[in-house]
Amino acid sequence: MENQNKSVVNNYKEIYEHVNSDYPLAVYFVKPDEYFLNKIHWHWHEEIEIDIVREGNAIYTIGEDIIKVPCGNAIIIKSNVFHSIESEGEDCSIISIIFSPSILFSDSISAMSLTYFKPFLNMHDKAKFINPSDRVGKVLFSYIEDIIDYNLNREYGYELLTKSVLYQFWFLLVKDIPHKEYSRKSVVNVNKISADEERIKDAITFIQDNYPENISLDDIASSIHISKSECCRLFKRTISLTPFEYLTRYRILQACDIMIKSQRNDESISYLAGSVGFNSASYFNKLFKEYVGCTPTEFRKKSKTERRDKLSPFGMSFSHI
Repeated sequence: MENQNKSVVNNYKEIYEHVNSDYPLAVYFVKPDEYFLNKIHWHWHEEIEIDIVREGNAIYTIGEDIIKVPCGNAIIIKSNVFHSIESEGEDCSIISIIFSPSILFSDSISAMSLTYFKPFLNMHDKAKFINPSDRVGKVLFSYIEDIIDYNLNREYGYELLTKSVLYQFWFLLVKDIPHKEYSRKSVVNVNKISADEERIKDAITFIQDNYPENISLDDIASSIHISKSECCRLFKRTISLTPFEYLTRYRILQACDIMIKSQRNDESISYLAGSVGFNSASYFNKLFKEYVGCTPTEFRKKSKTERRDKLSPFGMSFSHI
């Protein structure tokens, strides 16, 4: 399968470049095993994501929730939701449909959007598991399959056929969700995210802007105006990591990216460690091997011979599709 569009990652926000603004939908083929540390790391995007697991089993971590999606099942993830994906074992493959709500509802406070999109956003769960063995799930699954087929074959009129099926999918998805009456005056932005998600994104942006420095827990907490204890709880609630676990992972990811991108690849390990915020080369080596499974020197050698799109921590470009 060939990818139709590319995506880039900015502060772990995934930005999709669709075919055109009139048709903000694309289909991607993804293998979590081919990503850095064998998982698609924490990210979010404004688009809605529908995934079918074609091979193996996928483990989705969405906030505090861990959802196993076995082969032959699907999941739909709300927009602006932090999530990561890893395979359970090897040979896991996923087909993803990524689309903007604007393909269905042009105006976030239109009557159509308030009636048919707002209930989905107000669901307590951040994702919905789709099981093809139950009555509704079977029909939803068939719609997903149709959308994938249309967009892989891309025959004349596939955009119209996709939108038609997507509307049917959406109706079936939301018709059993409890509905409320919303007025244009009372509605708050339908894309508004929770306070936790706003804070964690600000905290992560602070870490990414300052990771080479000697960052303390107090610094991270102060950047989002909460106490240190609440900051730790916030990270655990939203991404199941402590602030320092996230900081350490991000520093190591940056070290890997530097080694992959470097033309000379001859910087000392001590220099590399210092450039990503580690004061001790030996401690950097220890943590690097713990997270990556090899030493920085071994990784550097591998980065010269293996495809970059498999090694890069920012392999979210789907360039291997």
